[in-house]
Amino acid sequence: MKKYLILMLSWIILNYSCSDKNSRLPMVDDSTIPGQVSNVESESLPGAVKLTYKLPQGQNLSYIKAECSINGVIRHVKASSFVNNLTIEGFADESAYTVKLYSVNRSEKASEPVVVEVKPLSPNFREVFKSIRLIENWGGASVMFENPGEADLAITMTYLDDDGFWDTGETFYTKMPEGQFSIRGLPPQETTFGVYVTDRWGNTSDTLVSDLTPRFEKQLDKSKFSGMSLPGDAPLTPNFGWANWWNDILGGDGGQAFATINNGQWPHIVTFDLGTPDGALLSRMKLWQRLGNNYAPVAYNDRSVRYFEIWGSMNPSPDGSWDSWTLLLDGEITKPSGLPVGTNSDEDMEAFWSGNDVEFPLDIPPVRYIRFVCKETWGKMTTLFISSEMTLWGQEPSDVQ
Repeated sequence: MKKYLILMLSWIILNYSCSDKNSRLPMVDDSTIPGQVSNVESESLPGAVKLTYKLPQGQNLSYIKAECSINGVIRHVKASSFVNNLTIEGFADESAYTVKLYSVNRSEKASEPVVVEVKPLSPNFREVFKSIRLIENWGGASVMFENPGEADLAITMTYLDDDGFWDTGETFYTKMPEGQFSIRGLPPQETTFGVYVTDRWGNTSDTLVSDLTPRFEKQLDKSKFSGMSLPGDAPLTPNFGWANWWNDILGGDGGQAFATINNGQWPHIVTFDLGTPDGALLSRMKLWQRLGNNYAPVAYNDRSVRYFEIWGSMNPSPDGSWDSWTLLLDGEITKPSGLPVGTNSDEDMEAFWSGNDVEFPLDIPPVRYIRFVCKETWGKMTTLFISSEMTLWGQEPSDVQ
């Protein structure tokens, strides 16, 4: 019995090895070398080239293969025999590159190459780098960029630490046509910042370096905040009042949220007092949608704020008129992915759980009273808006004396 088992095991291993070896062989044994492509035309694209050609005659063609050395790495691109073009991406610059085009049959036998010279246009990562501006900001610095090609890019901000070494900094992934990212948490002292751009093929720009002095900022004390109601303001939902917006409890599946009720008016307006007698210069805000596992399906949907305005005043009129109010921010909560409502990426959900950041312009006046105007929710609801938490940062006059 033991010998029988050993023989059976040996037979299974032998057959598996043979079948595995055979699976690596071409399905067809065709020794006929396919013809070459002809009439090759090259179209230059940003960081890429599109090659169009005439396919060879014959029934044994499987695919066309392009071979090109980019940054010392041989890149292969394949195209089906049913199409007459292919695109090579990931070029690092506008230099001339040599491309070899092979016709390959079903037995993986290739023709002699057709050699063409191509010149891509300037890659998106280089064009985005040219647009970059690095400016001082609250608690750090901000990078402003333009990305008209909406390329998938990584923008890395870094700075020299106290020991003279480059900190790892922060990397932001984006394909937005334009935007702004910030690095925070630094003291108000001159600091050397750097920023560079990387594309998805690992091509990296130069580093823009600038000496900037961050502005002092702190988180405003929420215990000083208090709600108020002016004519035209929306009433609050019972048990979803002011305290829920400032209690640092980021949701849960219970009633820890702030919400207005349907008062027949839109937009919905709420007003509150920062409790700062001499006002405060606002630097940024973080707004959380309604959190909790039961509410994940309504992330960037339903009654969560999308378009809003923030107005400020030092001495608002009790009649609810807007004469004493200054528009501080015309804002939007954005999805990192840009996907339509109802579809969220992992990056969207990460932002959902960590809160959505909004920055105030640098030239706004100090204010004590805030008027938050919800103009539209993600689900275009006409009843109310809802949020888990709001946090504000900035500085009071006493912080800079």
